[in-house]
Amino acid sequence: MVEHDLAKVGVASSNLVSRSILILLLFISNLFSQPIYIEKTYCIEDDTLRASFFGYQSSDDPIIIQIPKDRVSYTVPTNTLRAAFSDHNVTVIDSSDGVVIFKRNCMLMGKLDAITDAFLKKFQDAAPFVMIEDKPRITIKTSLPSDFKRYELADIRISDATLKRNSGSFIAVFNVGDREKKLYFAYEMNAKVMVFKAKHNLLNGKILTNDDYESVWESLDNLPTRVIVNELAQNAMIRNSVKEGQLLTDFNIDIKKAVSKQSTIRALLKEAGLVIEVQATLLEDGDIGDVVKIKTEQGKILNAKIVSPHEVIILE
Repeated sequence: MVEHDLAKVGVASSNLVSRSILILLLFISNLFSQPIYIEKTYCIEDDTLRASFFGYQSSDDPIIIQIPKDRVSYTVPTNTLRAAFSDHNVTVIDSSDGVVIFKRNCMLMGKLDAITDAFLKKFQDAAPFVMIEDKPRITIKTSLPSDFKRYELADIRISDATLKRNSGSFIAVFNVGDREKKLYFAYEMNAKVMVFKAKHNLLNGKILTNDDYESVWESLDNLPTRVIVNELAQNAMIRNSVKEGQLLTDFNIDIKKAVSKQSTIRALLKEAGLVIEVQATLLEDGDIGDVVKIKTEQGKILNAKIVSPHEVIILE
């Protein structure tokens, strides 16, 4: 009876050990089968990237890729990385769209935030109507100077073309001791601007009303040349026909003047305390305050200043 009970204990102990070994094997299996996520962009400091750089956990840490020392930005197909990991039976989950970019000096020796904030301020001061959804991604276009920590940011210079694109380049000016140093940076961002889209076909001469167009937000990269942004004049008039869904541009729009050519207008001549009124015809369009030419009923062509939509003052 005692031997029988001891046998049971031995079997139970054996089962317990077996379960422990199985759990340990499963843990080890799960550890080494942990998937590696391949991202689209990586910031790097070293030339040699091992498996651990990508999150691989193992006592074995093989080299996955070697980055050329002279490259600020280096692009490789994702398949290159997948092949390196497949040799070690590692599952790869790809979120890179097939291409991986490695960039150096992402934090710009601690100056990234200052340069980004200065770029944003300069951009928004020049184009306050642009809505920037996220912080721009700033990178340097050349190798970062070894003594860059000494550089003090002095100014950001942006071209007019930069104000119309979601990606491009700009110049940062730094003071280095008693010298001035310029460095070129690249930027990428998501920015939009308010523009105006025709609700229906608009013919030449049409005075625009709120029922003729709608305000929409468009990416900077999708804007046609000379597009009208931010606001539209109340007296806007169609100069060249516009199709439904088309964005309004300076090419399509003219601003209707307060008075139009060939209109009949009252012309006042002030002389020696007297005011003489004559009827005249406008020879050109004009707004209040403009000096235009008029033709009197007697055929005289005179200069006159527009003081209201119905009246001008003849100038001597």
